[in-house]
Amino acid sequence: MRSHRAAQTITGPLPYDKFGLTLIHEHVLWFGGPGLQHVGYTPIPEALRDETVDFAVSMLNDAARAGVRTLVDLTPHRPIDLYERIARRTSVKIIASTGFYRRAKIPAALAAMEDERQMQERMTREITHGIDDTRIRAGIIKIASEGAPLTEWEQKVFRAAGRVQKETGVPVATHSGPPSAPLQHDLLVHSGADPRRIMLSHMDVGTKGDPARLGALLPLLRQGSYFEVDTFGQDFYTPWRELVAFLRFFCDAGFAGRMCISVDCNWHWENGVKIFEGGEAPTRDPNASQRTYAYLLTTAVPRLLASGFTQRDIDTFLIDNPRRLFGGE
Repeated sequence: MRSHRAAQTITGPLPYDKFGLTLIHEHVLWFGGPGLQHVGYTPIPEALRDETVDFAVSMLNDAARAGVRTLVDLTPHRPIDLYERIARRTSVKIIASTGFYRRAKIPAALAAMEDERQMQERMTREITHGIDDTRIRAGIIKIASEGAPLTEWEQKVFRAAGRVQKETGVPVATHSGPPSAPLQHDLLVHSGADPRRIMLSHMDVGTKGDPARLGALLPLLRQGSYFEVDTFGQDFYTPWRELVAFLRFFCDAGFAGRMCISVDCNWHWENGVKIFEGGEAPTRDPNASQRTYAYLLTTAVPRLLASGFTQRDIDTFLIDNPRRLFGGE
């Protein structure tokens, strides 16, 4: 495994001690809905590219004013030219990702990739050389499964990612949640990944704050991995009481140093309108657009403090743990 003292961002290396307050699971840009030439993926319309950049920059600058210093983008298929334009206009350091999201929601060329070695080579190239024809290097691996059990294609992705993690040392973040998390974790570790560089995302969803369900997840933390939660303000995923119970359970069990929190802010264009997650059917949450990057600092953190968490807890979740995940022990 390579030794690192800094993470790669879109605008260059970022020393671990300069991370500051970090949003660990976000999306600078997102893509939704079916397309005629793409499987589950709609590129940003040409006429909306400038507005897209301006809007993303405005949200990032709002986050900077709230105290955010670093943002980890977990969209492993992205127009890197727009990302570079965005990164040049904000003080927030953006760490880009490589990898594979859910097969039904990625570009057709990635969804059609069947060769495990080809998957591995793509991820390694984007980490060590650059994304597309740029010198912008990915600083984290993002992979996903629809649920459990993992499909044959998903197993290939996870095995390839485990080998890339071992080879490059960069962390790996997953998508899905508790039902598939142990399977995902085992595939990664058995393929060579360091548990201390694994972050399992959306881990609160469906646990209902149930001590038995939460206790069953403790072995993953004991191996050194991290859990991430981001459903603040989304009671249709996890009601606030259950979200607090999730974090409280693991903090009381001695694993505050393995908890990460974020917003998972994502929006896409639909018929010329910006749609945030939860704003579409079937949820149609009227407050979906309020969940921007700054939301965690302006709304969620004050609620956590009022629920009994300390500022030390918050700093651990948002500053210490992201730095440690990347290797800044």
